[in-house]
Amino acid sequence: MNEGYSRCIRQWDKVFSRETGGVPTVPETGNGGFDEALKWLCLDSETVLDFGCGNATVLFICALLGTKRHIGIDLCEKAIENAKRRAAKMPVGAYEFFGGGVERLGEIPADSVDAIILSNIIDNLYPADAQKLAAECSRILKPGGKALIKLNPHITDEHIRQWGLRVIEGDLLDDGLLLLNRTTEQWRAFFEEYFGIERYTEIWYPQHEQTNRLFLVRKAGAC
Repeated sequence: MNEGYSRCIRQWDKVFSRETGGVPTVPETGNGGFDEALKWLCLDSETVLDFGCGNATVLFICALLGTKRHIGIDLCEKAIENAKRRAAKMPVGAYEFFGGGVERLGEIPADSVDAIILSNIIDNLYPADAQKLAAECSRILKPGGKALIKLNPHITDEHIRQWGLRVIEGDLLDDGLLLLNRTTEQWRAFFEEYFGIERYTEIWYPQHEQTNRLFLVRKAGAC
């Protein structure tokens, strides 16, 4: 997986090279909609996996919400370095961090994770990797396990032309990185192949002046 994401890795490594080492002290991100979704995810959950965890801030907030075991996976070496350094400062929670992509999920046993976070990651993958990611998440979630899936905004054809974005193939765009630019209904149909959808909502981020889409889903089985 890594070879096709080299530009993404370089860009995010620059971002995480500038990160400070502080950790959250309250279970909040500052966005009320996302915070409510995290509370839903963490309720009755013990083990949480964040794929595309970055510097692990969201996992640390989960720990402050009461989760116990936390697994983070990210392609960016600097992100994993920061995550490990920051985890040592957390007063609660156990943490494991791994560098790599979708292939690392194959090392996690089936039915072993209570909750999964996919925050602005599944739509920044090549289509085959997005499909593999969804299938692997379904495999490793416990029956009744939950996933929080946050997506970037859908970009209209008009804006693709206006902003000069490059269409790589089909709905895959080059927007500086990669964007799997599917409509909300296309994503809904995709997720329904793997999970039951409990709720869909939209979250406004004033600092970016954009709306993110949020699916809260659950694997079939006992709750």
